[in-house]
Amino acid sequence: MAYPETDCRTVLNRLYLYLDGEIAGEEGTVIQLHLEECLSCMHHYGFERDFKELVHRKCAEGRIPEGIAERIKSNIRQALGD
Repeated sequence: MAYPETDCRTVLNRLYLYLDGEIAGEEGTVIQLHLEECLSCMHHYGFERDFKELVHRKCAEGRIPEGIAERIKSNIRQALGD
């Protein structure tokens, strides 16, 4: 089956949806084929994939640095003028 060509701008605009598994079927195949042929887009894809995995790993640890919650609350109170 022949798939339509796609440009880098289209791929990069849809990259997060693709990474989240929200693009499937023909559109997903077109993006995958473009990534296999375009080193620039593949570089962006690899960076975003790795960044997403890092954020997921760090958030899964479930720990926040000591005192950060109180600082956030204090900043909110100041911003609200309390």
